Amino acid sequence: MQPKTFRASNTQAALELVQNELGPEAMILSVKQVPGGAVWETWKKSEVEVQAIPAYQFPEQSSTVSANQKPGDKPGKLIHSLYNPPTANKQPLARTEIQGYLEQIATQISQNKNHQSAELSNPAPTQSVTGKYDVPAALVQARLELLSQGVDPELVKNILKRVSQTTNPKIFSQESRLREVIRKQLETVLRVLRIESAQNGAVPTARVLIIVGSSGVGKTSLCARLASHFMATQPKKIAWICADTIRTGAIAQTKAYTESLNLQPHIVYTPADLKGVIEYEEKADLIVVDTPARNPYEPEEVVELSTFLTEIPKKITLLALPATLKLTDMQQALAAFSPLKIEGIAITKMDETRQYGHIVNLVWKNKIPLAYFCDGTNLLESLHPAEASHLVNLILP
Repeated sequence: MQPKTFRASNTQAALELVQNELGPEAMILSVKQVPGGAVWETWKKSEVEVQAIPAYQFPEQSSTVSANQKPGDKPGKLIHSLYNPPTANKQPLARTEIQGYLEQIATQISQNKNHQSAELSNPAPTQSVTGKYDVPAALVQARLELLSQGVDPELVKNILKRVSQTTNPKIFSQESRLREVIRKQLETVLRVLRIESAQNGAVPTARVLIIVGSSGVGKTSLCARLASHFMATQPKKIAWICADTIRTGAIAQTKAYTESLNLQPHIVYTPADLKGVIEYEEKADLIVVDTPARNPYEPEEVVELSTFLTEIPKKITLLALPATLKLTDMQQALAAFSPLKIEGIAITKMDETRQYGHIVNLVWKNKIPLAYFCDGTNLLESLHPAEASHLVNLILP
């Protein structure tokens, strides 16, 4: 049986043509958007092309019904249900009602929250969406991977809903292309801060780069990586200020890093010392400031640090957070250090975990940009300017 092709200005009109010629139980084979005219007729609006065949007529005497099938169900039930709902007058569905059917499919993809743990431990290759239609196995698998990575279920729902509404139906049968579409959608919720762009021009807008964070997040090693990165990639004069004079071994660690980078560190103890060094290094292109650790659950410590940094002009403040930190603790740190006007976050210790969904959640919920990723111990190779695609590929390879 050869399929018939129908064209119209929109999907609803095309389905009406199918119904008029092949009946309400016609089987839809494909739906796609096509040019409205010849190649050179670019002024014409695109059209929707639907391929369909008449429904197979089942023998009336057959009474066998499958476990998932209700009596009377036949192929082509989708178009039948769209234009012949079980009402007394059997009026065609409005556009909003048809959109409701599509939204139900997208919504069902992200449901079953009560059984989420069971799904992750024993994922099924396919999953029924409405009891009548099956979600593509690749879409189900992508959803499970996003949830297993800890991506917020609401965000997963939104992403898959957009994918289901905007993607060519043919792509759903091509796993690699479908995963790429989902990755691109996930990238749209991530923001990125470019320190380098903030320094372009005759008058730099960011000459002082301040690193803040709690104890053990890797602030000093991050400063070393930043200094090494800028010295290797740009012809800049770098200055290093160590304000972390409380932690045991902080000064010794700073001197070890600066010696390897051939830099002369400045050790400061008071706000006046800090201001004086910044004025002294007026010819430096970038000044990296390593600050003392502050407990995000002790607000007075952050207030003290804020007072220490008040008089620094033209600065960008980055919050260092390890990838191994829980989302709740990341949220607390971001809230606690907010008086310092955090412009971006640097994620350290990326190599010490394989779970990255909570980082996406942090950026998505707080609209805070990513600045850098750190992994490994090599100063020259372990710092990476943040790329949304890099984080998304770790979550959904």
